[in-house]
Amino acid sequence: MSLQDTKQAIKHQLGNLYDAIEMNSMVNIIIEEVTGWDALHQNIHKNDALEPSQIEQLDHYVEQLLTGKPLQYIIQKAWFLGKAYFVNEAVLIPRPETEELVEWIIEYAQIINKPLSILDIGTGSGCIPISLKLAIPNAHITAIDISKEALAIAEQNAASYHTEIEWIAQDILQTKQLKDRYDIMVSNPPYIPLREKLAMQKQVADHEPEIALFVPDQFPLIFYSKIAHIGKSALKPNGQLFFEIHYDQGEAIIALLNEMGYHAELKQDIFGKDRMVRASLKS
Repeated sequence: MSLQDTKQAIKHQLGNLYDAIEMNSMVNIIIEEVTGWDALHQNIHKNDALEPSQIEQLDHYVEQLLTGKPLQYIIQKAWFLGKAYFVNEAVLIPRPETEELVEWIIEYAQIINKPLSILDIGTGSGCIPISLKLAIPNAHITAIDISKEALAIAEQNAASYHTEIEWIAQDILQTKQLKDRYDIMVSNPPYIPLREKLAMQKQVADHEPEIALFVPDQFPLIFYSKIAHIGKSALKPNGQLFFEIHYDQGEAIIALLNEMGYHAELKQDIFGKDRMVRASLKS
């Protein structure tokens, strides 16, 4: 069976689970994982037959995709700002809106143009602090997470890119005060109300870590409130909070931060949804 025929057979198997664009992308990715051929070389080799061992590996990938397991967890790889990160079900899969948050921080750092002390809260795979360290080499960056499994993955990813970051196992909700002060505190915290779980894609709800996704229905802004409270003593003069937020929580978070003594700014993502907030203490 040629590569082209193999692709069609896989698409036929997955046809009821994914739309055409997503499926084409996924098939190209798993073929590249097995053969090393990118999309261009897959076209060049479209009439070539795959080795039995390669077919076996593809069958294994397809079996997992049919269960709804996210592709990134199957191949244990996710891309973030052009870099590959190791991921498994102990960490969230990095997403494009978080890339926009990081780019906003980088733009701010370039304007400030001085060595910065940065704290990432709830680091997961480490994609935020690693990306910041690569873009701002003279920054001192610390990252915390409640999950020791997540921190181990973040450290592994940092080692892959030779980035020096301080990693700390810590539950921010149980933290009264941080040991250092920072120019920037950034977080993509859990922010999805638990009531929304049933309406979410099963690939997300059934596989990504609940501790990194969901918050109590009665207090969905719990992490923002806690981090802003800690920020009052942990931020240096002119220090900034940067948050990723749920698309429908923007006004509520702005109101919360203003009430807590911050001047807050809301930013939309490329799709026009409220997704990011920057805040600094009022003088």
